[in-house]
Amino acid sequence: MKTQVRVVVSMLFFGMAHVGLQAATGSTEFPTSYSPSVRTANLPNTNTPAPFLALEPTKVEANTSKSLLVYLYGAGGSYVADSKFGSGSGGEPAEDQKNSSLISQPPSQSGQIDGAVVYDYDPSTELGDDVFYTIVCDFERDARGRNSHGGPVCMEYANGDLVAFHTNTSGHNIDGWSEYAVSKDSGRTWNKYNKFRYSHEAYLRDPNSPVWIEEGLVTEKGTVVLFVTHFQCKSKAYSRSKSGVMRSYDHGSTWTDYESVDGNFIGYPCATAVAGAVNYVLFDIFDADGPHVLYASTDDGRTWSKRSTLTLDNSKWYGALCIMADGRLLAGAYETKDENHFYYCISEDNGYTWSEQKRAYVDKKIRDPELAYLAGSYYLHGRSGYIGQGGNRFVLYQSDNGENWKSGVVVSKDAKGPDGYNHNCIINKYKADVAKELMVEYSISYTGHFTNEYVFFVKPETK
Repeated sequence: MKTQVRVVVSMLFFGMAHVGLQAATGSTEFPTSYSPSVRTANLPNTNTPAPFLALEPTKVEANTSKSLLVYLYGAGGSYVADSKFGSGSGGEPAEDQKNSSLISQPPSQSGQIDGAVVYDYDPSTELGDDVFYTIVCDFERDARGRNSHGGPVCMEYANGDLVAFHTNTSGHNIDGWSEYAVSKDSGRTWNKYNKFRYSHEAYLRDPNSPVWIEEGLVTEKGTVVLFVTHFQCKSKAYSRSKSGVMRSYDHGSTWTDYESVDGNFIGYPCATAVAGAVNYVLFDIFDADGPHVLYASTDDGRTWSKRSTLTLDNSKWYGALCIMADGRLLAGAYETKDENHFYYCISEDNGYTWSEQKRAYVDKKIRDPELAYLAGSYYLHGRSGYIGQGGNRFVLYQSDNGENWKSGVVVSKDAKGPDGYNHNCIINKYKADVAKELMVEYSISYTGHFTNEYVFFVKPETK
C-alpha cells in the first residue's frame, strides 16, 4: 500500500473511442453491475466511425450490497476468486464482462531507450505524453469517484495470463478492497474489475478492517503467492494489524485460506523476487518506522522465515528488490530528504548478509522505486520525486550494472500533483519462442485523489 497524498489532473482518452463517451453516474457510490453496449465514435482526426464497447453503470445502493453477495467456496475451504460483474466462478470473467475491452490494437512503439523499445497498445499516446498507457482500470469513465492507488501488483501466471491488482477505494485511503484485471493476449486487452473475494468480503464485513493485496510472486513451480495485509482504522488513522499469504495452485482460480507469514510478525510487503527454488519478499517495518527485513521460502511459498535485516537506514522507506545478472540480490529504498539518490545495498550470499548502504545518483529523482533486471539491463522506475522542479512525473531509468544509472526517461509528464505508485513483472516467461519483456503497472490521478491504473511495456531489441 502507498499512503502518501498525491493529486494529478489528467485528460484521459480511452483508446479509439475518445469522442462521445457517456460519463459514469458521478456518484461516489461504486456501481456494482455493468452491461456492455456497442456504439460508434469517429477515429481521431478522421470522420470514420468505429465500433467500441461501452460499459454503462447500474447503480446499486451501497447498503444493500451485503444481501446481494453470494459466497462461493472450493474444495477444502478454498476461496474462489469471483468476477465483479455477473456470476462467473473459478476466477473466469462472467459473460457480461468478457468483451469489456476495446478492439485490440497493434503496439504503439512510442519511444526507445538503450537497446529497448518502450511501448503501449493505445495508438493515441506517445512516450512522454501527459499519460502514456494501456488502461487496465478506468474509474474515470466506469466508476467516477473511485481510486485505484493501493498495491499495485502485477504478475504473469504460469498459464500465460497477465494480472494487474489494484484497489477500489473511496479516495486516497484504505476505505475499500483489492480487485484485478486479467489479460489473455499479452496485455493488449483486459477484463477489468474482478473483485478479490477475500478482500471484498472483509470490507463488507467491517469497513474499518479492510484487507488488501500488497505484493505477489509466482514460484518456480507456478504457484501464485499473494502477500495479504489486514488493516485497522481508528479515528481516521490506520495501521497494519496482520501480515499473511494466500496461494493458488491453479492460476488464480482458487485460493488457499489466509495464513500468517510468521506468527505475529507485521510489516509492509514492498518487493518480491524469485531465484530458482528460493522465493524472497522484502518487508518495510513501515508502521513502526523500523528497518527493512528479508523473508525467504524454499518450499514453494508454503512457509516463510526471516533471513536478514538489511543495512538500509530506518529513515528509508518503500522498497525495491531484484535478482542481479550474477545471482546477487539488489535491494533499495527511498529517502524523503534526498530524492536525487537511490539508496541500496547488495547481498552476495542469497540475502543472509548485505553490503554497507550505498547511494546512486538519479538525474530526475526517484520516489516509490521499483527494480527489474532483463536482457543485460537493469531498470529502475517510479515517481520523479515529490518536491521541487520536475517532480511528480513518472520516470524510467536504465543501468548496465545496477549501481550507476543513465539519464532518466520521462514516461508520463503530467506533473500537476504526485502520482505513480507502481510495480513490474517479467512477461513471456512461459513462451519459448517469444522474447521476455518488462510490464510496468502504475497509477495516475484523473482528478483530485482519484486514480486510474495503466500498464506499459519495455521490449529489448533483438540482436
